Amino acid sequence: MISKVATVGICVTDQDAALAFYTEKLGFEVRKNVDIPGFKWFEVAPPGGQTTLVLTGAQGYPSFDASLVGTYTQVAFDTDDIKAVHRAYTERGVRFTNEPRHEEPGYWFASFLDQDGNEFYLFQQD
Repeated sequence: MISKVATVGICVTDQDAALAFYTEKLGFEVRKNVDIPGFKWFEVAPPGGQTTLVLTGAQGYPSFDASLVGTYTQVAFDTDDIKAVHRAYTERGVRFTNEPRHEEPGYWFASFLDQDGNEFYLFQQD
């Protein structure tokens, strides 16, 4: 039986730049770091998170799809304090496409971009 979502791939143009962005700007943890000639496998996650993001580049990934770079990822993150996350990320240079705003039925919403323009949603329940 399936028990959880293990990984979600995010297509990036430069895996090293992506790793720096996700760890330094978003504060994510490195869960796996494989960097050998011809192949890189980086997994990152929010502190304490179960599901990891695989930062997928063209090097060593036959399924890499460049058309997915710079698009909406279908990935949303939860937070207990969206305004604090927005403030911290903005101070670190993260670009927001939507400022935090209240939506119905009972949650806060914002969206931001990574270094390649991949868009993510941020939610806070009321």
